[in-house]
Amino acid sequence: MNSALKKILAVLAAVFILSVAYYGSYLPLRKSQAFIDALRNLRSAKSLAEFEQTISTPLDMPSPIGQEELVRNSANVILGLVRQNDKPEIIAEVVSYIENYYKPVIDRGVGMSFEQNLYILGAINEMAFVKTKDVKYFAAAKKYYSEGLGLGPKRPQFLYGMFDIYRIEGNVDGVKAIAGQILSQWPGDDSIKQGLSSFLSQVLTNRK
Repeated sequence: MNSALKKILAVLAAVFILSVAYYGSYLPLRKSQAFIDALRNLRSAKSLAEFEQTISTPLDMPSPIGQEELVRNSANVILGLVRQNDKPEIIAEVVSYIENYYKPVIDRGVGMSFEQNLYILGAINEMAFVKTKDVKYFAAAKKYYSEGLGLGPKRPQFLYGMFDIYRIEGNVDGVKAIAGQILSQWPGDDSIKQGLSSFLSQVLTNRK
């Protein structure tokens, strides 16, 4: 091998190593550090727009890995915000905000934490429904929980989520089926036994 070819190969190897280091290490690290900074800065956000801009800064940073994880972590922040808020307009804004970031993740339909992503979106929409009584959130929560249950029929997050959904809509057969599945896996779950008993008692009262 002549010296000129050796030099070319050495340069190409160096470029490859630098590219791997940049895209595989530097960008993900920069993105995660920016998210940590954003979480700290959220405490001083004085408006919803400032809140969203603070979270968007790391989410909009380019990186070949890490986006799904940061979207999921941001969704947990949004879930906490919805829990603490009773204003429909604010809830509508933040739910739409996080679903826009989640859309490409959900559209892929795969991923190591895909079921967890479905659960978090279901929980956000369920809480939004509880707070606002807007049926669009109920429909979205049911959709995400149902899809998750189809992927993981024994996963507790979706079983308990659908137990709530069926009770809200008064689906007696659904409540019984989900309660039966939960109790077959966790026979000592007294909260489910009590929830089932209270639900059936209410149904009988309403029918009188």
